[in-house]
Amino acid sequence: MMRLGLLLLVALLANVGAHAQPVWPQRTVRMVVPFAPGGATDIITRLLAEEMTRNIGQSVVVENRGGASGTIAGTYVARAPADGYTLFMGTTGTNILAPIFIRNVPYETQRDFRGVAMVAGIANLLAVTSALPVATVQELVTYARANPGVLNYAATGSGSRMAMELFLQGTGIDIVMVPFSGGGLALQAMLQNQVHVSLDLLPSLMTAVQDGQLRALAVSTLGRSARAPAVPTLAESGLANYEFISWQGIFAPRATPDAVVEAANRAVLAALAAPETRRRISELGADVMGGTAAEMDAYIAAEIRKLTAVATAAKIEPQ
Repeated sequence: MMRLGLLLLVALLANVGAHAQPVWPQRTVRMVVPFAPGGATDIITRLLAEEMTRNIGQSVVVENRGGASGTIAGTYVARAPADGYTLFMGTTGTNILAPIFIRNVPYETQRDFRGVAMVAGIANLLAVTSALPVATVQELVTYARANPGVLNYAATGSGSRMAMELFLQGTGIDIVMVPFSGGGLALQAMLQNQVHVSLDLLPSLMTAVQDGQLRALAVSTLGRSARAPAVPTLAESGLANYEFISWQGIFAPRATPDAVVEAANRAVLAALAAPETRRRISELGADVMGGTAAEMDAYIAAEIRKLTAVATAAKIEPQ
């Protein structure tokens, strides 16, 4: 009888010990970045990894797998074990725009991933050359209608193009796209009055606005930006509910268990709450987002529906 009681006690203690173990993590976590080291997405990922490592008792390491507009990394994580130990720092480009602009992307965001937590977002800024005689969004729309085929805009990638297509479809105007291989070349062309309009990342344009070389008309977020509080939103300027954000968010492979995703979400939000992390993300021109995993999934689904419809209307075909 005493032996049976001892065995029961050992079993009970073992069960308690098992339950005391965290669901996640119990070993090193890899955070895969779809771009080379040094860019904003990489820096934000490393900030998170450092803070999470301090908080969760396991190492969070950053692994850069650049190439093919981020789809190499996305494919790698989509095919990784669904155990929470290989996570993906996805972006607007990798998880929404890549399947629209690139033919035969091996993954589908809603089929192959689930959200863990939104991390940060950067507003776009609608700006014009100082020589253009417009000071508001409505004046730009009026000028474009009165001068069909005259205006052009700088497209520095799929993000700035999609932001502008959303604007053009919302206003019913036509502005000619001029593609550029990078923001620096586009900005130089604007400063030389070779290109009239841009709807690109706010940090890339704001210095020229502050120097009086460009004129800011509106920001792409639903609320005004703390970096340009005097600049109205596009929604305020007549485009109801207009929103375009260049965001970063953490994804896990689709079959990752709920308990693991919830634990990872808590760890990410705790890291984002750290004052130093928030300060350094802000210095990059981004705003902390956060939220639950379910909220992220809902946001991504809505953005895919919205931007896929915009691409269809614009007759954008994957290349």
